[in-house]
Amino acid sequence: MPAGCNLRHCLPYPFPTRMRPPLLPLLILLVCAHPALQARVFVSLAGTLLEADITAVDGDNVTLQRAGGGQPLVVKRNTLCKEDLAYIARWMEANPDKTTLPSASTAGAPAPARKYNLLCEVQSSKSNRGAADGGPRTVEISYAFHLHNREVQRDLEGASGMILTLGKDATGSGGDLIVLQKVHFDVAIKAQSKIVQSTEKVLLSYFQGAGPRMGVLTHGYVIFILDAAGNVLLSQSNPVGNTKHLKEIQAINEVPCVIDRDFTVQPNAQVPSGYIEF
Repeated sequence: MPAGCNLRHCLPYPFPTRMRPPLLPLLILLVCAHPALQARVFVSLAGTLLEADITAVDGDNVTLQRAGGGQPLVVKRNTLCKEDLAYIARWMEANPDKTTLPSASTAGAPAPARKYNLLCEVQSSKSNRGAADGGPRTVEISYAFHLHNREVQRDLEGASGMILTLGKDATGSGGDLIVLQKVHFDVAIKAQSKIVQSTEKVLLSYFQGAGPRMGVLTHGYVIFILDAAGNVLLSQSNPVGNTKHLKEIQAINEVPCVIDRDFTVQPNAQVPSGYIEF
């Protein structure tokens, strides 16, 4: 029973003292059934908690009465976790007189991005073979992306991932890059769990000696995790800064290809395929 609640004050009229012992179980049931005491802990997509009870649903807005009293709080339904949304739906069915359905203009509106506490750890496997004093050399590179869902309760479902691996001209002339791989994959991670997404090995050749180097060298990666609506849940790159080119990266259809530093495909540039092996 909440602190400060007096059974006698909760009754519609006072009972004589002698009647309390036989009616005590009934009185407890009446108090526990009081709707103002049926508080629930609501969880927002940002991870904040609020102990409250629903008093009304008006379209996309839910009015919550804090368990400790005070002014009611109005929140958007789509800012709450999926378990709360299911609870609200059940409450609406049980309380049609306190429910107003969303208008047609807002019923089909897309939900905002569901923010998740994601962490990406990247491990690269790289070898560089060849004579140290010059001549042909081969670089073998692959990446393993360890994606951690650090949410305590929420599973990540229906998301997708996209990875680019990049190379560059070994001569260092010009600013163009080479998209070596573009990988798409589905992302579903249980709460407090992880998945690992790896890229295939790529062999790059280059020549070094007295003159300028020739061939292709490695130039890092870009990774995006998107929800079902296309909102970015995680972005990471090496070198840093390349995550600002999401739209250009999504537009890349054929690889390998040559791109400029703004990740725009250069259709007339020739891929040095003789230096690349998958």
